[in-house]
Amino acid sequence: MCCIGTQSCQVTTVCRSNYETVRDHGFTMESAKFGRGVFKPHNVVRSVKEATVHGPFDYILVTLKALPDVYDIAEIIAPAVIPKETAIVLIQNGLGVEAPIVQRFPENPLISIVAYIATLQDKPGYTRHLGGERLRLGILDPSAEPAAKMFMDRLRHGNVNVEYVDEIEHTRWEKVFWNGGFGPVCAILRLNTSEVTRNAKARGMVKKLMVELMTAAEAATGIPYEPEYRSEVLIENTAQGHDNYKPSMQLDLERGNPVEVEVILGTALRSATKNGLAVPTIQLMYDLCRAMNIHFVNK
Repeated sequence: MCCIGTQSCQVTTVCRSNYETVRDHGFTMESAKFGRGVFKPHNVVRSVKEATVHGPFDYILVTLKALPDVYDIAEIIAPAVIPKETAIVLIQNGLGVEAPIVQRFPENPLISIVAYIATLQDKPGYTRHLGGERLRLGILDPSAEPAAKMFMDRLRHGNVNVEYVDEIEHTRWEKVFWNGGFGPVCAILRLNTSEVTRNAKARGMVKKLMVELMTAAEAATGIPYEPEYRSEVLIENTAQGHDNYKPSMQLDLERGNPVEVEVILGTALRSATKNGLAVPTIQLMYDLCRAMNIHFVNK
């Protein structure tokens, strides 16, 4: 959550498991692009309700896992949202993450961001940034354009690579091709990307998922994605450029946390079904991942 000044931002951070570390020492970052540094937010709190004493906020940045089957993000951020004023920024994976926010706060500026960035949190408050970063930013309603422009200016002021896109839904579909292909296969098999691409059966499952996801995207957006060809390119690029990489879905499973199945596979499945498509591989993986989430939540 932040308040925008002339040249800088006043940042209040809501932390959970890493609260004490960040409160006392800030966020320590090792970045291939930005170097090593420590970022200390102006305020560190345990909850959104607690954060409100430091408001009002110009922007609320949501970087929580998108888990609509576990919690309601709109309800979580509600105490800090001023109707018609507070801009809400979603930096999350998956499809359809905007819908609950639009339903709860229909007149607030909404900014949707798809992030391409490789990071690892080795311990609370310590993050390694392994390479470059690329943010794609879009809006659903023209009324959000002023807030989006100001937010982009702040990111660029910090040397962040951010690009405005006209159709953020298309960008979200395109990221789901990879996340929805490798994520569930790596998670369920407990294999990293290198192990999956070297395993003919596992690699074949990734391709089936990608082809079905791209076919569903074609029906939803009208854009031709050439599923057979593009899926092979994505898989081979991963084999060559992502050595022993573990997708976030796999890391969540290893930690005993729920996985982002609804926004990565569930929305795509429902879109495909609506458009009369049979997507049996997506259905199978969706059912398996949902079963895991039910188990973790019940625990």
